[in-house]
Amino acid sequence: MPRRKNNIDKKAKKKGKGKCRFCPCDTYELLDLHRITEGNEGGIYSDQNTVVVCANCHRKIHAGIIKIDRQYSTMSGRWCLHYWMDDEEYWSVDDR
Repeated sequence: MPRRKNNIDKKAKKKGKGKCRFCPCDTYELLDLHRITEGNEGGIYSDQNTVVVCANCHRKIHAGIIKIDRQYSTMSGRWCLHYWMDDEEYWSVDDR
């Protein structure tokens, strides 16, 4: 089955980012790629719809402890992530 053009290479993204977006975990084997809009809602593995997270933070996302609103590209070409953690709002620009 051919890959869709807008899909990304999950392994390459994990290696490129190198660590969890929410904590300092940098063990490759513990890193996951989380879809912001889930697959059952039409979400695909694209740069805009994915974020690299460790297994622990990934479970926090699915438990509702970390709530991701969206991710978008800034004018400088970096990704900005809008999310809530512990009822505090964050805007995080990816500097990698």
